[in-house]
Amino acid sequence: MDSNGPIQGGKVASRSFLVQLLVGLTEIIGGFFTFSVALISDGTQSFADAGVSLIVWIGLRISRRAPDGKFHFGYYRVETFSSMIAALFMGALGAIALYESYRDLLNPKTIADAPTALIVALGAMIVSSALLVYKKRAAEKYRSLALKTDAANSIKDVLTSIVASIGIVVDTYFNFPGADAIAGIIISLFVFTMVYPAIKEASLVLLDACQCSDILQEIENIAVGITHVKGVHDIRMRKMGPYLVGDMHVAVDGNMTVKEADKIASDIEERVKKKFDEVLEMKVRIEPHELQDK
Repeated sequence: MDSNGPIQGGKVASRSFLVQLLVGLTEIIGGFFTFSVALISDGTQSFADAGVSLIVWIGLRISRRAPDGKFHFGYYRVETFSSMIAALFMGALGAIALYESYRDLLNPKTIADAPTALIVALGAMIVSSALLVYKKRAAEKYRSLALKTDAANSIKDVLTSIVASIGIVVDTYFNFPGADAIAGIIISLFVFTMVYPAIKEASLVLLDACQCSDILQEIENIAVGITHVKGVHDIRMRKMGPYLVGDMHVAVDGNMTVKEADKIASDIEERVKKKFDEVLEMKVRIEPHELQDK
């Protein structure tokens, strides 16, 4: 993993914030002038997305801080926490957009300038698609949960812009009053489908859950492959932002010197970190093999 991951991830989030802010402003202004509730809903979501990117950016900046007297293990989990806050923010704005779309469904309005509204919606879809590819690649490169949440948000952006475009076309060219408002409702529901998995994943990380059985097996294989290691047990891993930290028990000959035992522990940690660049720290506890036989 790139050691500058949080720094580069912060740059990705800040750029996304500016682009989404501009897209949201364009859509909302266009929606007000054309009386398209779907376009206004999509613009509101773009503003929400800008807020998500801002929260992610702040979280990534804080996560770069070095350990101190209060946070002895560093601020890596701030990134995960910011991912959860961003998801909750998305859900709140989705609920507001759902309510407003429902109100417009009860009292449908005629779109004043459908071609302009359609062009704005399609333009937003193109920009959102480009952002999706950009953020997804960055999330994979830096293994960032916060950027992954932001990228999932961009998937929703593409879908909502498509729905907004369809709503405008059906409402205007197929003479279906209320289709624009229905599109706004669908857009809001898309938001909720993104919120739940983001909160679930962030919660599991904050609770020290780690679905990494393959890594555990490979770490055990690395340890038992080192000379004088008699046994390995209690391997545990947990996520710290974009990184993994863990500990394990290694059994060696009880007559081994402290220096020899420390050399084995250092070799294991070095090989594990070399094999898995996302592993930030691996504590190895050495214990006499004789205890395992009792």
